[in-house]
Amino acid sequence: MTEIEDILKVINHLNKNLKGFYILGGSWVLYFYRFKYPNFKYALRTLDIDFIFSLYVKNKRINFNLQETLEKLGFYQDIVGTVTGYSYSKFKGENIDIEFIIEEPAGYKSKILKLENLKIDATPLPFVGDLLEDIVYVDVEDIEVPLPSPEKFHIHKWVIAQRRQNPIKKQNDLIQGLKVLQICNTQKLKELTQNLKGKRKRLYQKSIEEIKALELY
Repeated sequence: MTEIEDILKVINHLNKNLKGFYILGGSWVLYFYRFKYPNFKYALRTLDIDFIFSLYVKNKRINFNLQETLEKLGFYQDIVGTVTGYSYSKFKGENIDIEFIIEEPAGYKSKILKLENLKIDATPLPFVGDLLEDIVYVDVEDIEVPLPSPEKFHIHKWVIAQRRQNPIKKQNDLIQGLKVLQICNTQKLKELTQNLKGKRKRLYQKSIEEIKALELY
């Protein structure tokens, strides 16, 4: 797949500069799980690629012109207007589109976070920092692809599902969270869910109730 080649080219550059401080996000996580869990398959329906950054990438000692790197790889910036300014967090390519997401700083309300040292913007979102707490790497053509662990991905999907305004996106999150249960470590998942607190616990439990009501869980 040409899309895979493009993703791997980007990851190769990110690994040289930001390894340990970013992961692949979104539905493509489910595709790449097959390289660690061969019996796991998921049919993709999107060419949108999300990369999730840790707040550490704002560290001024990291000097990596990501904008220039992406342009050399054939991507161009998709400038999107927001209520708080213009966002440069999205890049379009011939085969895939890329968006950069970052864990939301405490008390931060803007829809964009400028990463001056990377020469790009990122979209701050709640809860995505949880995914960076447990990174697994899968080897694809000698490139290490960073993914959230299945357990963290599952929990995240069922937490954010309850925040969705779009019912189709909510349903997708619930289904993806259910699907990835196939490869979760049961004991590890039990410990993680037992340690959920506050809003995360409430949202996760609500998703369980909805899945049970559909007789899918």
